[in-house]
Amino acid sequence: MATPQQSQFGTYRCPVCGHRDGAELAPGQGSGRIQCSYCASALEISAREPGAHGFLTQVAKVPAPG
Repeated sequence: MATPQQSQFGTYRCPVCGHRDGAELAPGQGSGRIQCSYCASALEISAREPGAHGFLTQVAKVPAPG
């Protein structure tokens, strides 16, 4: 029996200002775009291997929504 996928919660560190915060990716989503909660820089976050609590983070080439 297949188990339903859960969203992935983890932390990120903004490469622009160094602020650390948490973010969440939707189930089955390997990456996403967010804004830093401190400096509002557009960021791309990517999931690491299963079980890891941190995201890989880089400055987004396209601005984050919202």
